Amino acid sequence: MTAILCDRDLPAIQHHLRHAANPTQVQQWLQVRPYRAYRDLAGNWLAIALAIALVATYPVWWTIVLAFLIVGTRQYALFILAHDAIHYSLHPHRQVNDNLARWGAYGPMFMALEDARRNHLLHHRYAGTADDPDRYIHTLSGKNDPIAFLLFCSGLATFGKTVLKVTPFGKLRSPSPSRDRGSVSKALQDYLNTRRPVFVCQALIFSVFLFLPTPWWLYLVLWIAPIYFLVFVPDEIRAFCDHAVIADDRAGDRQRLVTFCPSFLEAMVFSPHQMNYHAEHHLWPAIPHYNLPKAHRWVKLQPEVTLRYSYLRFLWQVTRSLPLKMEDSK
Repeated sequence: MTAILCDRDLPAIQHHLRHAANPTQVQQWLQVRPYRAYRDLAGNWLAIALAIALVATYPVWWTIVLAFLIVGTRQYALFILAHDAIHYSLHPHRQVNDNLARWGAYGPMFMALEDARRNHLLHHRYAGTADDPDRYIHTLSGKNDPIAFLLFCSGLATFGKTVLKVTPFGKLRSPSPSRDRGSVSKALQDYLNTRRPVFVCQALIFSVFLFLPTPWWLYLVLWIAPIYFLVFVPDEIRAFCDHAVIADDRAGDRQRLVTFCPSFLEAMVFSPHQMNYHAEHHLWPAIPHYNLPKAHRWVKLQPEVTLRYSYLRFLWQVTRSLPLKMEDSK
């Protein structure tokens, strides 16, 4: 059976594994506990508030550095909770689920749930194929030498493309929609409508920094900068590690079911809230993050799933392997 599966594409392999699991177990994994949404959101925001309060009370360089790290890692944790909301697994009530993501995570980080959901569900639908909107992150095309790969790991090579694809304007890049003035106007209107939580949340957050007994520019240092360095960059690296194969892009497409068992520190930086269990997530996207370890006990035994133990080690393996001889890949 394994030999036959190796000849299939990734969607077929995922379909096989989903049907091989015990349905009763899967139903248990899919159970959403609403109190966890409030607990996890409150815990992350409390850590952020305490870090900023520390700087306000004792504004020296080391408290600013410490707060930068705490705020950034907790912002990323909020981002991962909002990822659960994309799949309606943050809270069982859909309206509550969406509003918690809009106002408790995405709005404070300049993001909109609607556009993130559109892009991410397409990624799940087309993972391991040329139609995956995130394929440019997962493959080695465009980063097939150590310098290009380092540029990718800095976030600079993909920042513009990643930001654009999770806006209404990202839809205009596809060949199907018309690009007339009406389409652009509609995209602008959608952008403004979906960013209302962004405008409100940023005004509130900036007001907090404005009224603290510290310089106003700490808003840039302790809120804006961590979003890039400790949310965007780690998430691009994690997304690469969770799907990348050290092989020709097309040859690797059947092997992009990957799960990680990293150290505690690596998990804090690259995969808070159990995001390291990524093969499990792709097999059953609606599993809430706290149930992914349960699914992992079954998934880790499946030969079609690649198990890795360190993000940094894998990045080093990739760097040492470049450049690879590859066919053109789209």
